[in-house]
Amino acid sequence: MEKKNRIALFIDLDNFVGFCLDDDLPLDIKKEIKKLTEHGEISIRRSFGDIMKLPISEARKKELREMLQANLIRHEDIPYYNGYKNTSDIRLAIEAISVAYTHPDINIFAIIANDRDYMPLFSKLKEIGKTIIGIGSTKNTVGELYRSACDLFYYHEDFGKNDYGSRKIETSVADDENCIIDLLIEKVRYNTTNGLKTNQSTIAAAIKNSRAVDFNSYQAFQGFGDLCRLVEKRGMISITQRHIGDLDPVLSCSSQENESAIERFLGQQQAKADVPAADDMKRTYNNFIKSKLSLKNDFPQHSQRERIYQQLDILLAESEPYGGVGLKAASEQITKVLEFEPDDQSSVFKILYSLYRSGCFIVRRTEDNYNPIIMSNRVAMNYIYMDKKLMESLIKLFKWDAEDIKFDPSRWSEFFIGDTSYSQIAKFAYNYL
Repeated sequence: MEKKNRIALFIDLDNFVGFCLDDDLPLDIKKEIKKLTEHGEISIRRSFGDIMKLPISEARKKELREMLQANLIRHEDIPYYNGYKNTSDIRLAIEAISVAYTHPDINIFAIIANDRDYMPLFSKLKEIGKTIIGIGSTKNTVGELYRSACDLFYYHEDFGKNDYGSRKIETSVADDENCIIDLLIEKVRYNTTNGLKTNQSTIAAAIKNSRAVDFNSYQAFQGFGDLCRLVEKRGMISITQRHIGDLDPVLSCSSQENESAIERFLGQQQAKADVPAADDMKRTYNNFIKSKLSLKNDFPQHSQRERIYQQLDILLAESEPYGGVGLKAASEQITKVLEFEPDDQSSVFKILYSLYRSGCFIVRRTEDNYNPIIMSNRVAMNYIYMDKKLMESLIKLFKWDAEDIKFDPSRWSEFFIGDTSYSQIAKFAYNYL
C-alpha cells in the first residue's frame, strides 16, 4: 500500500486577511483545504495572528473565528504593538521549523501568506527534504520570486468567490451600465498611477476580481472589448494597438480630452444620483466617527487637527534626547496647551492613536498597548501626509462598519477637510484600501 503524504498547514492570519481585504477576496479557506487533501492528509493545521487588531468589524471577526474552527484550524493569538509590523510571521516560522524536526514523517508544508519574509523558511525546509506549497492572493500581486521559492503555488482568487459569501454589492449597482463604465475608468487610473499593466485583459480581470460582472449581460455592449470601444467613443479612454490585429490593446485615460470627458460623465452621474443634502451627509459622517471613536464632542476640524500635529512636533522637540513622550501624556499636554475643552482630550488621543496605528511614528512600546512612547514623527512636519493617513484609517473603519450608510467621496472630503479637494483620495481609499 502506497504511503500517503502528510501535510502541515500554516496560516499567517494577519497577512491572509490583509490580502483578502486588499483584493476583495473571501475570508475562507475551505476550498484550499479541499485542494490540499488531493496531495495528502493534513495532519497539522495552525494559524497565527492578532484577530483583535484586524481592521474588520466585530461581526466579521466572529465569522473569521468560526471559519477557522469549521476548518479545524488551531489558532494562536499573537499580539503586536504597532500598525506597520506584526509578529505572527516569526512565530509561524519557529513553529514550522519545530514541526519539521519533531514530526519527520510530515513531508509537505503549506503556507498561506503573501510575505517574502517566508522565503528563508522555504529554503531551510527544502534543505531538509520538505516540499513547499504556497498559497497567495492573486496573480497580479504575488511576485515571481516568491512563487518560484515554492514547489507548487495556488492563488486564493482561483478558488472562486461566490461559494464563500464574499461581500456583495446591490443588484441595482451591478446591473447599472454606468457603474461598470465608472469602474473601468477607476481601474485604468489605478493601474496607471501604480505602474501596473493597463492592457485590456488585465483591466478586465481586475474588474471581475472586485465585482461579480458578466460583460455579456448588458444591452449597451456585448463583451469587455465592446465596452472599451463604447467608452472610447465617448472620449473617456484611448485604445492603443501595439500592432495590427492586436487582441489585447493598451487602455489609457490620461489625455486632456479623456479627463474632460470623464468629468462630464461623473457630473452627469452625480446629477442623476439621489444624494441627500450635503450638510446631512457631513453630519452623518461626523456622527458615525463620533460614535465609533466614543468622542464626547464633534470630530475636530482640519484647522484643529493641524494645530494638534504642530504641538506634537513641539513636544517631541522639547523632550529629552531619545526620551520621547507617552501617547496619553501627549494628548493631555496638547489639550491643555491648545486650550481645548477637557472633553476634547479623547479626540486628541484617538487622532494620535490612529496615526500611531497607521505607522506615522517611531515608537517604543510599553506594557500598555494604548500608551506607546512616541520617539519621533516618521514624516516630520508633513501634516498633509499625516492628515491623509488619518482619513484613510477612518474610511477603512467606515467601509467595514457602516454598510448601511452611503459613501460619497465629495461629501466625505467636505466633512473631513472643509472642501472637495480630497474627493479622489477618499474615493481611492474606500475602493482599494
